[in-house]
Amino acid sequence: ARRMDIAKPSVTQAITALRNEGMVYQERYGPVYLTAKGEKKAREVWHRHQVIRQFLREVLQVNPATADRDACLMEHSISAETFSRMEKWLQLPEEAPEKKHPVEKALLPLSELLPGQKARLVKIVGTESWLRQRLLEMGLVPGVKLELERVAPLGDPIEIGLKGFHLSLRREEASMLLVKVLEREIN
Repeated sequence: ARRMDIAKPSVTQAITALRNEGMVYQERYGPVYLTAKGEKKAREVWHRHQVIRQFLREVLQVNPATADRDACLMEHSISAETFSRMEKWLQLPEEAPEKKHPVEKALLPLSELLPGQKARLVKIVGTESWLRQRLLEMGLVPGVKLELERVAPLGDPIEIGLKGFHLSLRREEASMLLVKVLEREIN
């Protein structure tokens, strides 16, 4: 409720609705866990978000922060037909020669990682050269491994760890850093 600036009763009502649909499990006053059904639905919503965000960024050239916010708004209400056409367009490079290289489909903004996820920085996007330079000076260079450590309660800033130190970034800055998520390391 605090992080998303939503009234607590609204959150309780949403969790109750999700529980009634078999999407979440929660012991009284305990943490909320996704069920298998809930995880499947969450993956579907996340996939829609990724496709819409990618379409907004690549096709419409919307800046990363705006594309992310708009994708959040659109992912729950977009028609199946519109979504299918977006998805099809993004998967057909021969219909869109100006598209980015297909390898970049696996990249996502650092701002979309979850706490504990590790990634390798692939590139910095954005037109503000002074900000790109600042990020490079902080050690955020292509190839560096990093980990999203925590997100502030309201979602901004985020804290990452790299090369043995901690760094706080605004969400907008983190959305300029395209990363490749690293598979979990097996100990």
